[in-house]
Order: sequence, then C-alpha cells, then structure tokens
Amino acid sequence: MTTVLIGLSLRGPIVGIPPLIGRIGAELELTGTAAGLITSLPLVCFAVGSPLVALLARRLGLDRTLLVALVVLGLAVALRPWGGLPLLLAGTVLVGLAITVGNVLLPVLVRRDAGGRTKGVMAASTSSYGLGAALAAAVAVPMAGSLGWRGATASLAVLVALALVMWLVRMRRGATGPGGAGSGRGRAGGVGASGAGPAGSAASAPAATSATSGTAAGSAAAAGAERSVWTMPSAWWLALFFGLQAALFYSVSAWLPPMLVDEAGVSEATAGTAVSLFHLLGILGTLAVPAMLSWFGDARRVGLIIAAGWVVLLLGVVLLPGTWLLWVVVGGVAQGAGIGLGLTLVAVRPVDVDYGRSLSAMVQGAGYGLAAVGPVLIGWLASSTDGWALPVTVLVAAAVALGLAGLFAGNERPIGVPRG
Repeated sequence: MTTVLIGLSLRGPIVGIPPLIGRIGAELELTGTAAGLITSLPLVCFAVGSPLVALLARRLGLDRTLLVALVVLGLAVALRPWGGLPLLLAGTVLVGLAITVGNVLLPVLVRRDAGGRTKGVMAASTSSYGLGAALAAAVAVPMAGSLGWRGATASLAVLVALALVMWLVRMRRGATGPGGAGSGRGRAGGVGASGAGPAGSAASAPAATSATSGTAAGSAAAAGAERSVWTMPSAWWLALFFGLQAALFYSVSAWLPPMLVDEAGVSEATAGTAVSLFHLLGILGTLAVPAMLSWFGDARRVGLIIAAGWVVLLLGVVLLPGTWLLWVVVGGVAQGAGIGLGLTLVAVRPVDVDYGRSLSAMVQGAGYGLAAVGPVLIGWLASSTDGWALPVTVLVAAAVALGLAGLFAGNERPIGVPRG
C-alpha cells in the first residue's frame, strides 16, 4: 500500500502542469520556450539526478532518503505556484529531483521488502504511476476553474502528504531499515515464469559443491565488488531498453495529438481524449506484466511483444488512420507494459540490494538522458519535413531497437557480484 501511494505521487506533479500551461503562460507572460521549460525540466532532472541517488541512499539509508524526498516533493509542489517564474522554475527543479529519488529507489524498496512477491508488487506500484498521472490530468482543468491554476497545481501536494504520512507510520513500526531485518541482500530471482533464476539455483546447490567452489567464488566477489555497474554490458542493455521505452512514451505522449489531428482528421478535443485513454490503458499494461512473464516464460519474449505493440500503434495511425482508436488501445497497453517490464527487470536482476541501488540509478540516469532527446527530435523532424512520415520512421526504428535491446535486457543472469 505504501509503495502504491508513493507511486501515485511520482507523476501527478509533472502531468498536472501541461493542461494548465495556457493559463500559466498568460498570467506570467511566458514565452513558448519558458513554457516548454516548465514541462521538460523534470525529465532533465531524472537524467542528471539519477546517478547521484545511489550515493545519497548509501549515506542516509533507503528509508531516510525516501523520507527526505517526500518532504521536499510536498513542499515544492505546494509552494512553487505562489510566486513568479523564478519560483515556479526552482520549485519544478526540486519536484524533478525529489521524484528522481522515488523513481530510483521504489524498485529497490520493492525488491528489499516484497520477497517472492516482487513482480506482483512492482506491477501494482508501477501502475500507480499511470493512475496518478491520469488523475492529475483529469482534475487539473476543473479544479483550476474553482481554485485558479495556482490552487489547482498546489493541491497535488495532498497525495504527497498522504504518502508521507504512510511512510512515517511504516518507519515508526520499524518494518524496514538499513542493516536491519528486511534490508536483506537476497540474491536476484530470475525473470521467467518460475521466478527462480540462477540465483535460486545457487542457493539450493549442495554444500559440498559450494565448499569446492568457495575459493573461486570468493575471488570473483573480491574482483567484482569494486567493479562499477557503469562498466557492465548487461547493465547497459537494461539502460538501453529502459531509455528506448521512455523515449517512445514521452515522444508519443507529446506528439500523438497533432498526429491524430493531421492523419486521422479528428478534432483537438478528440485527440486529447485519445491521449488520456493512452495513459489510462497503460495501467492495464503494467498490471499485465507478471501474467505475461508467466504465460510466455521469458522476459525477452515479453520485450518483443511490447516492441511489436509500439510498431502497430505507429504504423496504424499513419497507414490506417480511420481505425485510430484500435491503434491507441494497442499502444496504450504496450507503453504500460514497457515501463512495467523495465522497472521489474531493475528490481529483480541485480544480485543484491547494494547493486540494486547502483543499477537503478545507472539505468534511469542513462535511460532518461536518452528519453529527453526523443520529444525534441520528433518535434524538430515534424516541423522540418512538414509531415509525419520521417518522425514515424524514426519512432518505428526505436521500437525495433527496443525489441532487440530486450533480448539482452531480459536475460535471467543476475547483474553484479554480491558485496561483503
């Protein structure tokens, strides 16, 4: 429940701004560049801040780091609308950095505390991202009508406050804590149907075998303990998968409405409804990830199916625009499954919690760095060519690359060597 509440708080402060950007821009007399900066700053913070989160968590501990992040997030969301542009931008930077901490540490928290239920809990927690985003987008305009845009955006701090209260209660109960019970360094489980990968097999190996190989294993651990996750090819494949799915998500979220207007001839209101549906269906896709892993028995197969869903959406809108609703449904489920699978792999593939912090920070830092390029590149291509053929071609190529990256990212071999 606590991780779900935290997840609800990690997207609303971002997606609650774009529906009100016209009102904000008119009152603050913003240029188009300044208005765009408000919506793009959090993504830049994800890329820049993610690699630093593991260092912060190692110094403060996971629980206290999340506590600080929730406090900063709540204050920044509540206070940033009540001044001019400088306060709004500074508050947005703090929002982005606080959400970065949640992005990186939520999979680690689930891995640490969920045990054999990691995949199911990760799916529920990740689906709350989409629910929080859909809720914020849905209430932004109605609330602005009665409270004004400042009150509407500040009210998003309510969800953060609820998550903070639940987290404080959890900490007081002593259910978790660095070095305490529940902070474990359990080996990573596999990502196939059984949930028991190489680490599980190692745990059940006969004692005699373990004794025979003890010296070699100790040498490997000693050599690997100092090896940075940034030098591991397996980690980079996972970062590439995560970055490509994020680039596709943010690019399509930004440019699907004008694409539908141009290609399918729908109204702007209908295009906006289509994007809302796209986000809502992502919840279904995220929740389906554990079942997909069970049905298909291998994360690599699931990655290929997700990539195919993106291709269907992109080509469908351009080649058969009359049935755009079908393509949006397929794409919505695919995008939810993509983020769900990406975060599940971040949660289960590190060999222990120590590597989990480093891997999550590395994957999300590099991944969001790649994702930040997507919307800008697609917008530039669309305006330069005055059409959608080239932008869609680039996005389809990214979807194909996503499937290829998934073949390596979905490997069951744990990433890293246990420390200590």
